[in-house]
Formats: sequence, structure tokens, C-alpha cells
Amino acid sequence: MRSQKSAASILGGILLSVPIVTWSQAWPTKPVRVIVTFAPGGSSDVVARLLSGPLQQKLGQTVVVDNKGGAGGTIGAAEAARAPADGYTYAVFNVGHLTSAVLSRSARIDAAKDFSSVSQIASGTLMLAMNAGLPAKSLKEFIAHARSNPGRINYGSGGVASTQHLAMALLAHEAKLDLVHVPYKGTGPITVDLVSGQIQVSISNVLGFYPHVKAGRLVALAVTTDKRSPLAPDVATMTELGYPKVQVDIWQGVLAPARTPSAIIEKLSRAIAEIVAEPDVVQKLAAQGATPAGTSPKVFDKFLKDEAAKWLALAKAVNISAD
Repeated sequence: MRSQKSAASILGGILLSVPIVTWSQAWPTKPVRVIVTFAPGGSSDVVARLLSGPLQQKLGQTVVVDNKGGAGGTIGAAEAARAPADGYTYAVFNVGHLTSAVLSRSARIDAAKDFSSVSQIASGTLMLAMNAGLPAKSLKEFIAHARSNPGRINYGSGGVASTQHLAMALLAHEAKLDLVHVPYKGTGPITVDLVSGQIQVSISNVLGFYPHVKAGRLVALAVTTDKRSPLAPDVATMTELGYPKVQVDIWQGVLAPARTPSAIIEKLSRAIAEIVAEPDVVQKLAAQGATPAGTSPKVFDKFLKDEAAKWLALAKAVNISAD
């Protein structure tokens, strides 16, 4: 396996120390652009548009959501990185951007050099589900079945080094399972094949799997965050079931081009925190299976460093590379 970049070199400088300039007190004086690095309709797009209206009211300027999809989100991310560090361009990032940056030597962006943290917006959870035809009805029984059938249990993901792949690899590593990875090009085909039994297990968005669980076609085994999903409150967490290290947050956050004045970043971060605490926004996030975060730049920066370290350690342990 090619040597992985260290967590420190990837995200050690994501929150840069920059001088506070006097004109930042008047920010913003023109429209603010928020780049979403995927096509309309995805989770990052939904969150960005949920924020844009209230943020526009708080800032007193138009907030434009600009979808720049392609190449797994790297095209839009690279455009955001090249934007002037004047407080008028931001990007909504998610866990997939982070893992791509830290696990690929050919990534178009370097989070440490190209961006400064603003705020984590929200986080959601993944659901581990299996085909209802398997002789198991719980995570404990599934793990016992998988251990008895090494190399015979297939799981689907959105591709090598995708969040789904990494989440399943993390579970397999912690539970000492020998599972077979089957890459797909999207969650739709994964769900179809999981329901039909072409693959036996997978991990994906609660919104996609839970309707099939309620219909009896799939069995929900666990969710991957430390709290239960508001969309599936009857499904236990990995921590509750004895696997506290299998934590996978499907988060979205805002990053600014590196060297954006810290006074502007702090102002925007406070505005985001206030918005995601509003009851109607909390309710709308819950409908997407997400919970609000609204963290400070310092807290978000530490979160990103911890995430990078976790995925780098896993990649080294199980020989995964995004290249």
C-alpha cells in the first residue's frame, strides 16, 4: 500500500492564524456565495438551502447556493479553494470530502493549506441493514453468522474508499469479520441488490433503508452514531450493542478559503449556530435524519483532525487507499 499522509500534514493547519482587518467589521457588503460540490437534491444541497434563507436574513445580504458537482465533489472543492479569501465564498463539505483528501495522494485539495474551518452544521447516521433472508435477527447473530461463513458474506458500498466502504471496513475490523466488498456506483443499485439478496448486508442512509425495514424486506442491525436516529428510534446504536469504536458521522460543515479573516469566520460561525438552534430548522433537519451541530471554528477544526486520524489509522490497518 502506498504510504498515507499523516493526519497532522493533512489537517494540522486547517484553522490558520490570520490578522483581523478593520473592514471585516462591515462584512458583508455584497452577496455571499456558498458552493455545494454535488448536484441539487443531495444531503449537502438540502442543508445548504435550509441555511441560506435564515442566513440571508441575519447577514442582510443575498446568499447564493451554487451547485458545482463532478468528480466526487472535487471540482467544486477546488473552485472554493481558489476563491479569494475575502469572506464572500464558502463551501459545504462532508465526510466524503475529508476521507478523499486524507486517503488520496492525488487529491485536488489539501485541507490544511486550502481551507479554514467555519462550523459543523449538522450530523446524521448510517444504518447497517441485512437482507431479511439471512439466519440472523440482530447484530450479535449477524456477526456470529459472518464468522461462521468467512469470505461468503458480500456487502455493497458506493465505491472504494467511500464512506460506506470505510464504515463497513471499520465494523469488519472491530468485529474481526472476513467480508467481501462489492463496489457500486450509487446507493439505489445497492438497495435493489440488498433487497433481492444479491448482496447480504450494507450500510447506508437511514432514509434509504428504513422503509424497507418497516416493510420486512430488510433487517436493521444498528445505527452508527452515539445517539439513535430520530427517523429510526427503535434501532440501537453500535455503542449500545458493544462496538463503541464503530462511529460514523455523516456530517456537513462549512469551510472558507484559507486566510479568510478570522473576524468574518467567527461572525459567520455564530450566525450558523443561531440558525441551527431554531426549532423549525431542528425539525427540518430531523426530517432528514440529522441533528444540528453549530460548532465554533476551533471545535470543528478539532473534529476534523480527529476524523482524519481515525480514517488514516483504519486505512493503514486494513490496506485501503483512494488512489
